[in-house]
Amino acid sequence: MTNHFRTLGAIALVIASLTSCNENDGPDGPVIDPVETTTGAIIINQGVYNANIAGSLTYIDFVTQQADQKVFENANGTTVLGDTPQSVFVYGSKMYVALYGSNLIRVLDVKNFKEIKRITPTASTGTQPRYFAADGKKVYVTMFDGYVARIDTTSLEIDASVKVGPNPDGIAVCNGYVYAANSDGMNYMENYANGNTVSKIDIATFTEKQKINVGMNPGAMAATESDVFVIVRGNYGAIPSMLKKINSDGSLEEIGTATYVSATRNQVLYVHAPYGQPLGAVSCYTPRDGSIQSITLSSPVEFPAAFEADEVSKTIIITGYKTNAGVADYMSVGFANLYDNTGKLIKTYATGHNPCGITFKTLLQ
Repeated sequence: MTNHFRTLGAIALVIASLTSCNENDGPDGPVIDPVETTTGAIIINQGVYNANIAGSLTYIDFVTQQADQKVFENANGTTVLGDTPQSVFVYGSKMYVALYGSNLIRVLDVKNFKEIKRITPTASTGTQPRYFAADGKKVYVTMFDGYVARIDTTSLEIDASVKVGPNPDGIAVCNGYVYAANSDGMNYMENYANGNTVSKIDIATFTEKQKINVGMNPGAMAATESDVFVIVRGNYGAIPSMLKKINSDGSLEEIGTATYVSATRNQVLYVHAPYGQPLGAVSCYTPRDGSIQSITLSSPVEFPAAFEADEVSKTIIITGYKTNAGVADYMSVGFANLYDNTGKLIKTYATGHNPCGITFKTLLQ
């Protein structure tokens, strides 16, 4: 194995073109191209539905090292984000928030969190938004009632949708295709009998080209520049949760047991933390050579809730639940651990209840 996490300057999370300026000759001298800069992280908190605890957004400012629990409320003059927030996604200058229970997608300005538009899905486009991916001028979102919808990033309207399998969940874009995991999650009493596939959708025609058999209960998805991956969750018992790579011909490669996944341009980071097993390490898989390297966390997370890595700031965030008598305390606010890419804990921040999703505020500057 050759490419391992050894130092901050020797790993694939450090992309020189993203962390240094490029100078080109212009009519008035050198022109400095804009570079990507990550200034913070955004946590979506699902709340506790049966206890009437509302969902929310937490913004962790990397400059001030403070966590703002009311960033949405203060920007928009309201205390209501929506029922059952599911995910948050930044693409370009906009932030997309999926509110599963409200059947609503909020579009916010990523710079100031002000709402730009509300998108209300309909039966014809699919309803109950879950997760996002993007390509070009389009954002794609899984709709839990069986569709993948396409949002135009200029008009901020759903301009097309395609029917896929039951209860699509995770989504990724790779090599001209959208991939959506058909979980059949509402059919758990029948062992997710129809939840064994990932739909492969041609972006050019926006039609489903193939259903790829991946195994029981596929969920989260991620993609590098050239490869796509899926977490196949099994039955949370005898059939373990597994990270699999989907090849272009539809064949599969098992990478390792995993419950959460995140991808950079050239690497896939994943963790395995079934309920009750503390999370103490992050695995890093490099598709180019097939190597896997383990990163030991200086501060393990007993009950993790979400996981994400950012190659621009070279950081990892793991959210989690506090514990009460040895079990996860869903009635208390959660927390977010910020690590560098060697696994060293930088700081722990408070979040809202059930911090279920993470994205990064990355802008061209």
